[in-house]
Amino acid sequence: MNIRIGLIQFFSITLLFELGTALVVNLGLEAGKDAWLSILTGTVIGVIVFMGYAYLYWTYPKLTLTGYTRKLLGKYIGIPVSLLYIILFLNLAGRDLRDGSTMLAMATMHNTPLFIISTLMILSVAYVLHKGVEVLTRTSLVFTFIVLLIGIFCTLLLMLSGSIHLHRLLPVMEDGLRPIAAAVLQQNYMFPFGEMISFTMLMPYLSNVKKGPWVIAAAILTSGLLLSFTMALNISVLGADIVSRAPLPLMPVISKISLSDFIQRVDVFVVMVLIIGVFFKIAVFFAAAMIGISELFGLPYRRMLYPSALIILFTSMLDARNFTEHLEEGGRLLYRVYPIFVLLIPAILMVLAAIRHHRSAPRSG
Repeated sequence: MNIRIGLIQFFSITLLFELGTALVVNLGLEAGKDAWLSILTGTVIGVIVFMGYAYLYWTYPKLTLTGYTRKLLGKYIGIPVSLLYIILFLNLAGRDLRDGSTMLAMATMHNTPLFIISTLMILSVAYVLHKGVEVLTRTSLVFTFIVLLIGIFCTLLLMLSGSIHLHRLLPVMEDGLRPIAAAVLQQNYMFPFGEMISFTMLMPYLSNVKKGPWVIAAAILTSGLLLSFTMALNISVLGADIVSRAPLPLMPVISKISLSDFIQRVDVFVVMVLIIGVFFKIAVFFAAAMIGISELFGLPYRRMLYPSALIILFTSMLDARNFTEHLEEGGRLLYRVYPIFVLLIPAILMVLAAIRHHRSAPRSG
């Protein structure tokens, strides 16, 4: 595919991908009122892990993850590993589709069947991807502006309505580092930051090889700061106890906005942010899987688009019997399965790439 994606577009799609569902759910709540600190710690780890992916990209700037996996591991190991990554991306797209459609049903569409919401969502993603990955990244620019505008507007309204009580964040680190470390290890370094592994499939289409990864790292850092700020805002408005029991804490937080009976019921903005975030998260995983299938089997990715959309749809519907089961399964995958693909295999690839680079380096003297 002859695609070239600009740095600003890559920044915006990274930001939307990282915010995704993480913006509206309980993130790092194992750390209690220090959840915002655990998110910041997870962000730093996320950036460090991503710089490992950047090293592989700088070593093989024209190859995707599945491309240099086959190059470094050989045909017989590389192809099965590449297939596993494609399955991983399809699975993650299916899980995010289930997350998004369930949250949407919980927030507003109480009587709409989950299957209908999921179908409409995956078809809209497939339609944009059919137009091309460049169209997806250009679209992300517009929606990044909308999400940031909604965030600024809602924060200002919360400040004006006197709902923010910063004393609820104090004392900082009351129980020491252990709860923060537990929250990071159980969730925050992997979700949402570890999911950046999917961008290794898009990075060969960066318009600037040297600056590209630094721009993406800046977007990860920005998203981490925004997620940390949002969680601190949630706790300062509701308190850590209520936030931990709310499935979508941002909804009750925003519903606290009330200015002289003039501005009320602005929780529709949370729904908008949720739809935008879920859309781009599914789209990136879907695009990563399609690029991998196209490379591995030599097929035009548009031919596999709608059959793969059906796979994602049915994966999301058959994933679990209910949302609680879905979340429990997600927790198990998060720290048992995903680290193999996010940390272990890339680390092996980095070592092999470094050895190969050292051996091929010209000898002096």
